[in-house]
Formats: sequence, structure tokens, C-alpha cells
Amino acid sequence: MMLDKHSAGLLAQFNQNTPDLHDVEISIETSREGARAMFLSLAGEVASHCEVQDLTVATGQHDIPVRVYRPNSGKSPRPVVVFAHGGGWSLGDLDCYDALVRDLCQQSGALFISVGYRLAPEHKFPAGLEDVISVSRWAVSQAQELGGDAARIALMGDSAGGNLVLSASHRLQGKLPLAGLYLIYPVLDSHRPHHTYLSRVRFGDGDFLLTREAISDTCSWYLDKETPSDHPEVSPLFLPHFGNLPPTSLLLAGHDPLYDEGRLLADKLRQAGVLRRLHCFESTIHAFVSFGVLPIAQEARAALAQQLRTDLF
Repeated sequence: MMLDKHSAGLLAQFNQNTPDLHDVEISIETSREGARAMFLSLAGEVASHCEVQDLTVATGQHDIPVRVYRPNSGKSPRPVVVFAHGGGWSLGDLDCYDALVRDLCQQSGALFISVGYRLAPEHKFPAGLEDVISVSRWAVSQAQELGGDAARIALMGDSAGGNLVLSASHRLQGKLPLAGLYLIYPVLDSHRPHHTYLSRVRFGDGDFLLTREAISDTCSWYLDKETPSDHPEVSPLFLPHFGNLPPTSLLLAGHDPLYDEGRLLADKLRQAGVLRRLHCFESTIHAFVSFGVLPIAQEARAALAQQLRTDLF
């Protein structure tokens, strides 16, 4: 399937406005500023029918910023969704994903907690993962006070955030009740060479937003020298088993370098009996759900919200 016209138009605009930076070293600060500008400019209309509160979760060593979203209508207690943003473990923040999480909160009726986890390269693996785990535990302990239901806690994340919530749910099984796991084009394999996956070869050359170079760079920022790239909490395709995961839904984009590894994960989840739903949006690109200006992003958000209502209410 070809790119839909709106995704193709967005890509054309992005590629036209992005300078050729081949062989130019870009600082992490510049990368973050560029990512923030892109996400905010493409966010689309911001939903207003939810209450938003910024809080911090104290771990004893540091504080984790979180943003809590409550729908203005409906009854409590509600299901709680802990959300981890994407950005290669190194980019993105609560503001970049504010419009998306507001929309999902309003459409689903669930309470959302967006996690401002520590970023690489300042904070290497497993810092971001440990922050997501800490906030997940906090969500259970504070669910009643927040208006949520501790028996209906789910995790959701996109791209690197999907990687984090998948690894977190694996570590938390048997220790924390999780009602569901929602993965949006997750990063799954930072170990095998790019040519292992045809989708990385076809879509990772720079014409489809996410590049093979960016996949490699962000992994190098995330990992310390002692952690191998096939560590199962870095590359979750190497997890020894998947049957201990909560019921899992997976959303993929057809023109995404990460598409093939997502399909491989879907096969593993299906074989383990934990795949709840696979959504494939074949005509669009990595990160599209965050780009609220795209009609297909609105379609995907509606599908995610409906999935949450079906699964958790």
C-alpha cells in the first residue's frame, strides 16, 4: 500500500524544511529542540475536556515529573493508563505528548498518567525504565486518591516509550497487577544489523522520518559500556518468554522502519496467547499517532480509545 496523501504531504514538507546535516555533528540539545518544535507544530487541536495536574513522584533518590489527566465527565473510579512517550530514550517530554494524551484521555474516559522519565545520554539504561516502573507502582498505590481503580492499571507507550512499558510489564509481572499493555510502534531490537529487517532497509534511508542512523545513535546514547545491545530489557524481542505479559495490543505503521520487528513481536505474542489486538495502519509513518494534523492519526487515536473502553471498562 502506498502512503496516504496526507502522510505523503507531511513527509514532503518535513523533508523540504530539514537541512542536509550529513556528517554534521548535532548536539543533543539541538536535537531535543528540533523534536519539540516538530511535535508541537504537528499536534493539531488540543482537547479541552479533561482536568490536567502536574505532580512529582519521589523515589528517594530523585523526583519524577508526571502529568495526570482526568476526564471531566464520567464516573470514578476509572481505569488508569501509565503512558511513556517516545523519542529514542533521549528526546521528547510531557509537553510534546500533551495533545495526544489529552485526546486519548477524553476519548477513552480513562485516567492517564504521563511519565517524564529521565533521558539519555545524561541518564543511561536502565534509568528511564526504572522511572516507568516507579511511576507504575505509584499509580497503584495512589489510584484511589487520584480517582482511579488499582485493579485496572494498564501501560501504554510509543516507540522508545513502547520499549520501556514492554520491559516494565515483563519485570512487574507477579509483582503488580496489570490489566493491559498497549504498544505503539515500539523499538524492539537494538542488536541485530539493520539489514535483518526489510522495513529498515526500505524505509530507513531518510525519506520516511525515522532513519537507520537515528536508530543506531539513540541506542548508543541509551546504553552504557557494560550493557549488551541484546539485553532483553533493551531489545525485548530477546525476552526469554512472553506468556507472562498482560493482554497486549500492538499498533504499527506500514511505512515505518520498525514495522517488521513489530510484526515479529505480534507473532511471538500470538504464540504465547497474550496478543489481544493488532492494529496495522499500512499507509503511514513512524510517530504518526502524535501528529494530530493527520486524519489517519485521528483514526488511530479513536481505535486506541475504543480498545481501552472495550478492555478496561
